[in-house]
Amino acid sequence: MREQATSGEHALRTRDRILSIAARLFSERGYEHTPISKVAREAGVSKALVLWHFDSKEKLFRAALGRTLEPYFIDVEELEGLDEVAQIERLVDLFYEFVRDNVYSVRFLLTLMVRGERNPAEISERVRDLYRVFRSLLADVIESGRQRGTLRPDVNPPLDAGLILASLDGVLIEQFMNHERDPSELLAYLKQTFVQRLIA
Repeated sequence: MREQATSGEHALRTRDRILSIAARLFSERGYEHTPISKVAREAGVSKALVLWHFDSKEKLFRAALGRTLEPYFIDVEELEGLDEVAQIERLVDLFYEFVRDNVYSVRFLLTLMVRGERNPAEISERVRDLYRVFRSLLADVIESGRQRGTLRPDVNPPLDAGLILASLDGVLIEQFMNHERDPSELLAYLKQTFVQRLIA
């Protein structure tokens, strides 16, 4: 009985090591440039064992994507002590940093959506949750600024939060399409434009 438990634990540790290495390689090299043989070599296992655990490269990537998204959360303490304008700018930066740090995962997820493929429900839900949290935080900050008089009285917090995120999505798509261009200038211009629009 003890041997079976040890064998099962060993298989779980091996699976976890494969997943950890795959997540790193996919994030560094992208989906197309990460062969299963490379994952297997770095994990110190055979290609057959990787496929035994995950069936296919796509399933391995989806599992790695889930692992990448799972620990991510927004640290609202970063917003404490900042005025509403600075909070909005910080949330924009956090959203961009999340996408930048997970660029291959985001690109792969977008590819699945464009191809009309079903995404794993838990991953899709996690992405939607993160998006909702960003939008809700932005709306709360805008509402707080409206009530305190630092932002215009006619702002519409849910719509303005949605518009900020939609514009950010556009900046990210622009970056995906035009790899050579540094997005920092566009991002700074986006923040400046929204601050001018929202500020009292």
